[in-house]
Amino acid sequence: MTSPPAPVLSLFLLFLLIAYPLCHAAAPLTEYCSYDKKASSAAKANIARVLATLQSNAPSNGFYTASYGTGSVDRAYGLAQCRQDVSVEDCRICLRDAPPQLSKRCKGQAEAWMWFDYCFVRYDTTPFTGKFDSGYGVYDYSEYNVTENVVEQRRFDRELRSLLGKVKTQAAARGNLGLGRDQTKFSSAVTIYALAQCTRDLPSQACSKCLSTEIGYFAQFCPQRKACRGLTSGCYLRYEIYPFFFPLSPGSPKASLAAEPLVSKVVSP
Repeated sequence: MTSPPAPVLSLFLLFLLIAYPLCHAAAPLTEYCSYDKKASSAAKANIARVLATLQSNAPSNGFYTASYGTGSVDRAYGLAQCRQDVSVEDCRICLRDAPPQLSKRCKGQAEAWMWFDYCFVRYDTTPFTGKFDSGYGVYDYSEYNVTENVVEQRRFDRELRSLLGKVKTQAAARGNLGLGRDQTKFSSAVTIYALAQCTRDLPSQACSKCLSTEIGYFAQFCPQRKACRGLTSGCYLRYEIYPFFFPLSPGSPKASLAAEPLVSKVVSP
């Protein structure tokens, strides 16, 4: 890898990322900033270069990794990825907006990541690709139960566990680019839709482990709930009782978890 660019160029790249207009950017679902892990001046410049590289290269195929700099402390590593079910255009827009927002919200931090509905971006001064991280996670779920009938609640949880197991298996399978999606009919009026997405750098076993961890927290935080979403540094897991993943059937009502009154739980080491 070549040495870092001249300081003036590095600072210019950082300025572009921070100053990039955010007025039309989508709001992130969640973010993680390592406030106890500050970046050195050299690392900040390398992080700016990595984020700029991700912003330029990731939209072409929905996934990209980059690294820049030298030394064990100052070298920066990054990853950007779209949900594999979204369109090329939605991917491009999300990955255009994500790096500047991450740079602005986690300014000066040596490690950070951010999930949007359609994409994910991450950087660190420690190598992370291909590794499962069981640390920080955010779980958002609806305040409302899918039913108040206790027997039906138990049946819903059984159906949901089976469905989440299916999308986990799909996501961890080779050739699926970390994506799993499926649906099951719970009743004449209710269909459960679920999606799992691992970052594409994770090997099959690590993807499965990441999603198994989230499924475990779903059982703790989301029993009988109408919707739930888990976000960590390596995977995204979500279910709804309305369609939300693509392709959508013509005329389908598109779900928005943000429209529900939400409860959020944070899991951290």
